[in-house]
Amino acid sequence: MDHSYALRTPWYVRARENLTPFDAAARRPAIQKYGGTDFVNRLLADPRDSLAYEDDDRWGFPITVPKGEKSSGRLRFVDRAIVRSPLRKLYQPLHERFYTVVVELFCDEPGLPRAGRTEGVGLSFVIRRERTLVQDTQALRELAHSLTQSLYTAQTQSTGPPPPVPDTDDLDDVAFVGQAAQFRLTPQQQILLAKVRPHRVVEAWVPGPAAGTGLWRRVDETAPPALLDGELELPMWQLPPNERDCAAARTRSLWFGVVPTHSSDIDGLGLPRLDDRTIYRVRCLARQRPGPSHETCPDRFSWSEPTLPYRLAPHADPEGTKNHRVTITMPDLRAVAARAALPPGPGGVEIVQPPGSQLRMNTSTFPPTPSPGSVPGSGSGTTTSRCTFALELFMIVSLFVFSLFLPVVVFVFQLWWLLLLRFCWPSEAEALAEVEAYLDGGGTFANMPPALRAEFDDITEIVDAAGQFAKAPLFDNDTTQAGDLVKGLDPADAVVPGPPVSESKPDDPLCT
Repeated sequence: MDHSYALRTPWYVRARENLTPFDAAARRPAIQKYGGTDFVNRLLADPRDSLAYEDDDRWGFPITVPKGEKSSGRLRFVDRAIVRSPLRKLYQPLHERFYTVVVELFCDEPGLPRAGRTEGVGLSFVIRRERTLVQDTQALRELAHSLTQSLYTAQTQSTGPPPPVPDTDDLDDVAFVGQAAQFRLTPQQQILLAKVRPHRVVEAWVPGPAAGTGLWRRVDETAPPALLDGELELPMWQLPPNERDCAAARTRSLWFGVVPTHSSDIDGLGLPRLDDRTIYRVRCLARQRPGPSHETCPDRFSWSEPTLPYRLAPHADPEGTKNHRVTITMPDLRAVAARAALPPGPGGVEIVQPPGSQLRMNTSTFPPTPSPGSVPGSGSGTTTSRCTFALELFMIVSLFVFSLFLPVVVFVFQLWWLLLLRFCWPSEAEALAEVEAYLDGGGTFANMPPALRAEFDDITEIVDAAGQFAKAPLFDNDTTQAGDLVKGLDPADAVVPGPPVSESKPDDPLCT
């Protein structure tokens, strides 16, 4: 065909947002969210079938909670709160979240006719990153503080003074996010923004000559959209017609691609292509190949507008890891002991230590100190040592070390909220009730009866837990804190998360 193409957000997204193909907001593709690895099958079966974006899908960062606004229970031990921005956050596959970009293709002619099954046209998408250059870093910091306080006040309906915002290395991101997400600024914030004089830089990824390498190159945003030489394009596929669709609906041309949220590619400085500090957008493009007898003509491109901006969640994002459970069954000590009675075998983890690298631990001191050792029979450690350890041994020792040092970290740094991240089931319900009743009645850790001390050790999995808690000034100054901490350990109060919310599935107006 001689005409160009127009790329629009899919019809069902337009229906949800009451858009027409001619609206400006309909010119950007849609990034759809899924909660399982079967997302492609779900998309092929019904492109409307995806998860809705919720509060957890907005990028946020922790700020200090004012002491006067602390509540009771678990909140008494937490001095941080998440302030959310309008910027979208995309999670990692290990968070059980996956994403596709979907776009609908039209003929770029009056009325935007549906394209149907196209010949000689292919779609792809590119990921562009955005950086913000500023002129006045002090004004940027003031703007970031002001934006953070405005967000906190709006999201908590707080009537008190805004919380103090500490100077951290990610605070500047708030101002960058504000520009990308188009915050509504107060007059004072607009003055600060004028001092900052931000300048947006858009960059495209160009792979290097070696696999897994490349660099970000600047894109001229003042010129019509175009591919940079060698820019990385990611594939898109056309959705096949669905048998349940009416004849008119089968003339639609929907395309999708899988949006990556991580990459092993690095640039010349060893920095990753995709990180959790940068703002990204997706742009789709349709490429028309020249027809017969026109092979020397260049390809013709039609571009979409960029998607809404987004950032990637880090792999250890606590709002992401809560979506994925990893179960590790510890070895049965009885079975391991029985295995120890049998002759040794080669199975397990083999540790190879080069000559002169064998270490022996001096356990007569604490912490144990390593010292050079020697291989038995060699006398000087001049030969390679190969020792095979049962995998169960590593697991047992690892759990022991974790259990040993968790209370050390809690008590040394007074990080009581770390204990609240444990969720043990089944709980010692009766023991918890007895300890809670004792503390609620005015009892203290220091005067806790021996029988109750033993039960408290079982609950916390800490030896002499009551004695160690009694030494903490926190519980001496306010005895009700102890009861709140114990209540926070009870899994019976856990809130079981419901299933993720799905997007609505509007009826196709072509079939009604």
